[in-house]
Amino acid sequence: MLSFIGTFQSFIKKLLTPIAFVFLLLCVNANAQPTEVTPRRAAGDMATEFKNYRISPSISPLILRKREPQGGEVDIVRQAHIIANNNPLLSIVLVDRGEIIFEAYNAPAKEDRPNFSWSMSKSLTAYTMGLANCENLMIDYDQRADIYSDDLKGTVYGEATVRNLLMMSSGVRKAISSGDHLIRKDNCKEGIDCDGWQMQRSQSLSGVEYLQKVKERDIASGKEFRYAGTDTLALSNIIDKNGGFIQQFEQHFWSKIGAESAGFWLLDKDNKAIAQAGFSAVSRDWARLAMYTIKLKKSGTICQQNFMNEATSPLIANYGSVGRAHRAYGYQTWINTSGPRTSYWWLGYGGQRVAVDAEKERILVVTSFRESYLDQVGDLFSKWQRN
Repeated sequence: MLSFIGTFQSFIKKLLTPIAFVFLLLCVNANAQPTEVTPRRAAGDMATEFKNYRISPSISPLILRKREPQGGEVDIVRQAHIIANNNPLLSIVLVDRGEIIFEAYNAPAKEDRPNFSWSMSKSLTAYTMGLANCENLMIDYDQRADIYSDDLKGTVYGEATVRNLLMMSSGVRKAISSGDHLIRKDNCKEGIDCDGWQMQRSQSLSGVEYLQKVKERDIASGKEFRYAGTDTLALSNIIDKNGGFIQQFEQHFWSKIGAESAGFWLLDKDNKAIAQAGFSAVSRDWARLAMYTIKLKKSGTICQQNFMNEATSPLIANYGSVGRAHRAYGYQTWINTSGPRTSYWWLGYGGQRVAVDAEKERILVVTSFRESYLDQVGDLFSKWQRN
């Protein structure tokens, strides 16, 4: 079907003027259905239905106190109420300087059910690399990645620098759909093993095997941003070869946030984290993860501050169709420069979002089962920034 669409577009483009062609595409895309996920999997079942590694909560959780909205926050909370009550939203949390000013859940989501991230875990993977490197990895981001992992030799990822991988600019060919390079049409079960990520989740494909199946470039490394889950997998592979990805995530990131509930990483058949789309945590712990990144940006070690400030800065332009609301990218992190202050975002398929205004220390966490209303979420956060 995808090849047919591409051929059809090429044929039509020859017949139409450029302006008419663009107009036609806009009309076609306007009728496209918003991406949707299974509500129960998004709101907890992904951590129990499939193979996961459980990471324990803190013995002394960081308290997130609730307070009543004040001043202009009243309008922000009123708008958040409307969004929560009239959309396919599962959970929403607004945190101002460590205090919750609004929190809501729609069934099957609950405050104690771990929400699945999809691609929000890409950002966590980059931060794990940076935090672990500040402590013990000794990785030079400007060296070829295959210096640090033999698994990457002979691949586009190994030839790229680690920094190229962090900025998702390895040069690997464009993904087929949502950052995934493998689509299987024959002998697959819908929703089970029909793309690369599903094959990892169903234990039929390992991360290393995935990287070996999609290993050629069609553009120079570092030349442009291309949304590719395999770049994230390559990063986690490097960390696995240098102390273990999940172990480094737990030691240098998760154990520092004061989590109130357990976290979960989806595992492939080699018991490795599916780093490009695989982490689950309750909404408040997603907020705590974001709070910790703000803390590192402001009061971490010099190494931590430098990395986190780079990671959350606009480093490479996004001209693609994925993440169109965010025209820049940092280290596995979406950057929004259109508001009153630059904000950084973690984005996940189906409507998973964490937005961070580090200067004001304001955080928005949203989980969903359909992406149809996310412009309202963007408007809410922008209005909150201006408050």
